[in-house]
Amino acid sequence: MPRIVVIGAGVSGLTCALLLAKQSKDNAVTVVAKHMPGDYDVEYTSPWAGANVLPMALEKDSRYERRTWPELRRLAAEVPESGIHFQRARVLRRKQDYQANGEFKGALSDGLFACSPWYKDVMDNYRELPSSELPEGIHSGCEFTSVCINTAIYLSWLVSQLAAHGVVFKRAVLRHISEAAGMHHTGQKADIVINASGLLACKLGGVMDSAVIPARGQIIVVRNECPDLGYMVSTSGSDDGDGDEMCYTMTRALGGGTILGGTYQKGNWDSQPDPNIAVRIMKRVVDNYPQLTGGKGIEAFSIIRHGVGLRPFRNGGARIEKEKLEDGTWVVHNYGHAGWGYQASYGCAEHVLELISIPQTSAPQPATMADRNVPIHQQAIRLALDIANGRHALSAFVPPALLLADAALCMLIIWKIPYTEIDWTAYMEQVSQFVSGERDYTKMEGGTGPLVYPAAHVYTYTGLYYLTDHGKDIFTAQWLFAMLYMATLGVVMACYWQAKAPPYIFPLLILSKRLHSIFVLRCFNDCFAVFFLWLAIFFLQRCNWQLGALLYTWGLGIKMSLLLVLPAVGVVLFLGAGFQASLVLAVTIALVQLLIAGPFLADNPWGYFGRAFEFSRQFLFKWTVNWRFMGENAFLSRQFALTLLGLHVVVLLGFITTKWLKPARKNIIQLVTPMMSGKSPFNELEQVAVSRDITPRYILTTILSANVIGLLFARSLHYQFYSYLAWSTPFLLWRSGIHPVLQYGLWAAQEWAWNVFPSTPTSSGVVVGVMALTVALVGMVDQDISASLDPDGVAEPRLELDKDGLGVG
Repeated sequence: MPRIVVIGAGVSGLTCALLLAKQSKDNAVTVVAKHMPGDYDVEYTSPWAGANVLPMALEKDSRYERRTWPELRRLAAEVPESGIHFQRARVLRRKQDYQANGEFKGALSDGLFACSPWYKDVMDNYRELPSSELPEGIHSGCEFTSVCINTAIYLSWLVSQLAAHGVVFKRAVLRHISEAAGMHHTGQKADIVINASGLLACKLGGVMDSAVIPARGQIIVVRNECPDLGYMVSTSGSDDGDGDEMCYTMTRALGGGTILGGTYQKGNWDSQPDPNIAVRIMKRVVDNYPQLTGGKGIEAFSIIRHGVGLRPFRNGGARIEKEKLEDGTWVVHNYGHAGWGYQASYGCAEHVLELISIPQTSAPQPATMADRNVPIHQQAIRLALDIANGRHALSAFVPPALLLADAALCMLIIWKIPYTEIDWTAYMEQVSQFVSGERDYTKMEGGTGPLVYPAAHVYTYTGLYYLTDHGKDIFTAQWLFAMLYMATLGVVMACYWQAKAPPYIFPLLILSKRLHSIFVLRCFNDCFAVFFLWLAIFFLQRCNWQLGALLYTWGLGIKMSLLLVLPAVGVVLFLGAGFQASLVLAVTIALVQLLIAGPFLADNPWGYFGRAFEFSRQFLFKWTVNWRFMGENAFLSRQFALTLLGLHVVVLLGFITTKWLKPARKNIIQLVTPMMSGKSPFNELEQVAVSRDITPRYILTTILSANVIGLLFARSLHYQFYSYLAWSTPFLLWRSGIHPVLQYGLWAAQEWAWNVFPSTPTSSGVVVGVMALTVALVGMVDQDISASLDPDGVAEPRLELDKDGLGVG
């Protein structure tokens, strides 16, 4: 039975003890500390912490915070008794706190206030704040979903968990680290000592780490709460302090009060609150957030207590390493976390467990953790699953690695597989007529028929016409489309990543045989329409509503297939940009279409609209990929067409009213009534709250849902329409919450069906069936817009070890 002593009962020591106790029932763990949860002493940092998750490390040192966030997020969602709750966080950057080269020069952290922080790809619902939401004097800022921890409850909860796992607590004041091994509750010498002594590491004999110094934090805990504020905030500095003060506030769970802060005074051991600093803290808070006191000033604060805590700052960063003492005892150090102990606690504790692998000597040794460590194959599986689920620093390398692999695949396809002519020659023939001066759409035709695409298609292929020697240089055209494919794939991956999609679904983005064929072997105009659709989504996710709308309308000007997502784009713009701004953007979309069509409208306007946006076109049964199982007579019937149109409208309205408009927190009547009078249904505060819920994940889910709904009820789909579907399905299947194995299975069925040529009743049934199932699964997801890690309320499916650690489940 491995005997382990943990020095320190702060959050770092308690978390190490908990992971050790959970790792094996054979681990006999004793926590030895001068201070225990329930104590308040300036040396004992953990009770004084805020505490919230505001990522502070530099990217190269972000491993611990990346790994801890999923567990704190889980506790907030599933274990309310732990005293952790979700709260939106805002990080505000003042211009004067940055050097000329753009580096942060404040006292708190280099990582938190970075202008392009690494945590934008980790924290849920991250977004940069538009200038309209920035307070006066703030250069820039960001917002994301985080958690706030009621430390008094959380530390006690950790103690209760440890007691349930048989961990023993002993109070003691250690003069030298060598004494710890003799403090095990069994009375026998401990095999391993975990040194989580925090600030006291600079005084503990045998350690005496001079790099550890205090970073004094002064806070005020008040009873005041303000639900309208809606978020905790941290500002990069202040004008009235000495360069080591800043403004931050957060509200703790379960009646823990609101924290007002604070200071970050390195080397300051003063344990008593400074009344001048306290006044400055309160004044900063009410100046920035007067609603906390109802506009009545600092006198209206109901103060619970003033507090001072000494953060265990360590020059050179936290020390997490193992050391063998002269008496043969192994020590694993875990201290020096400064102000990020809570938000890195699980990641650091996992590193401690990794280091508990003591090399064997020739002489017989007592049983240690190494004897009972997790088997190497299970460690490898867990590493792979952490990477696949986005819980590891290596997760970020998955998309670029797949991009490189696909680039090589595209080159191989162009080199080895012959080009297949379908529409390219017709495109070039139509463009040649345009270049020759023809502007009447009814007179522009190619080998496969008349020109039936909007004006942006003509302009786009005119560029290709000149780049490919009037369309004769097919090899160059293929390379151009390969570059277009890679650019589109890169944007798709960026959109997935911004929506916090896990890396395990990214391989599905590069495995489609049909998709490669559409781009590099067929050169269809759908490729450009898809590119601009995804580019529009990319900028909409970043709240750049104007550019997103312009890119969307250009894609629509290439092929009217993008009309399928117009309702979703309209809802996103309405909720995200606001009523008046969305009206302006809607007019802009229409005006751009008229502007690019100008030369053709001047010649024959009805001819242009009749061809470019023809809704009554009769499709040939022999080319359809979907609905072949209906039979040709039913397929061509007007009744079937009207039925599909009716179903499309009904399902679309269902999604709009029950899902897409849910962030508005109003029913359809409450929304439409004021808009009929030209007024916004939201006041200023409501609009800010609504726009916060228009997250990257919401935007991608909404637009892709509209896309698949439209494709499902389309009367005929040709093979090139797979370009609109292939990159939508993986994300929507993941969002539906089904098991990852089912996600891959449904994707494989869809891919198979779209590669059957010509289509058969069976393949067409699979095409329609997978789309219908995708829509149904996404439709069954309950969208909960409460302040949570996922505003759509979806239980995210993940690849995980089963209970025996032998597979995925």
